[in-house]
Amino acid sequence: MLVYIVSGASMKKLATCVIAVAGLIGTPVLAADLATRGAPPPPPPPVFSWAGLYIGLNAGGAFGNKVTEEPTGLFSGFAGAPLLATSSNQSAFTGGGQIGYNWQFDNLVVGIEGDFNYVGFRDINVTVTGLPTPFGSPSAPNVFNYFHPADRFFGTLRARLGYTADRVLFYATGGVAFTGRSSHSGTATFTNAQGVQFANFQGPSDSGIGFAVGGGVEYAWTNNWVVRAEYLFVDIDHHNVTLTDPVTPGGAGFSFSSTVGEQFSVVRGAISYKF
Repeated sequence: MLVYIVSGASMKKLATCVIAVAGLIGTPVLAADLATRGAPPPPPPPVFSWAGLYIGLNAGGAFGNKVTEEPTGLFSGFAGAPLLATSSNQSAFTGGGQIGYNWQFDNLVVGIEGDFNYVGFRDINVTVTGLPTPFGSPSAPNVFNYFHPADRFFGTLRARLGYTADRVLFYATGGVAFTGRSSHSGTATFTNAQGVQFANFQGPSDSGIGFAVGGGVEYAWTNNWVVRAEYLFVDIDHHNVTLTDPVTPGGAGFSFSSTVGEQFSVVRGAISYKF
């Protein structure tokens, strides 16, 4: 058996070597640990802001269009209000553009928006025959025709109030709605003591003003592009339209007044570019 005797000096040298090697091994680990503990945490991703100007396009459907014509005045007795009053339930394509501006206060978003849109509602023709006349023989054949031009365009100017969860915005909206109309017209044929009489009525061009209310949800797809789904209820206030006989040869020389109103709903999608 061989026995090696290590002197005290050798033991010191061995211990020094072991400590040096351990220091070399542990230094990178310790340095990495210190660097990790001393570095600040990475910044959170920026919160999306809804504030600013935007402009875009929309498209969808308009439905439930209800148009009422309620005759008043002299010819309400001739035409018969229940017979002439009309109501339709049309559906049509609608599309247009919108522009608006938002202000944001924490999670609260307020804004204003205007839009102008095409809508494909159809014209309405009303023909009522065999009506009694207040001017002559009740057995005489009488015909009343009335033409209501469809609203081809409508627009709104609305306030918006919403709540946002970062890139999602839920909002309610309401404001003024308006439509543009062509002239209304009508004809009447009736019999009185002087024989058959005709009246060709022509009304002035007019526009209807009412209100629009609704709501929707928006999603910020990127920092600049925003998509939307929206519902609006549009109610055009009832207003009077007067049609007069423009002195037709042999004409009756009467006027005809009608109270016009309109209501419809809009469901549409939209895309906007936010500046």
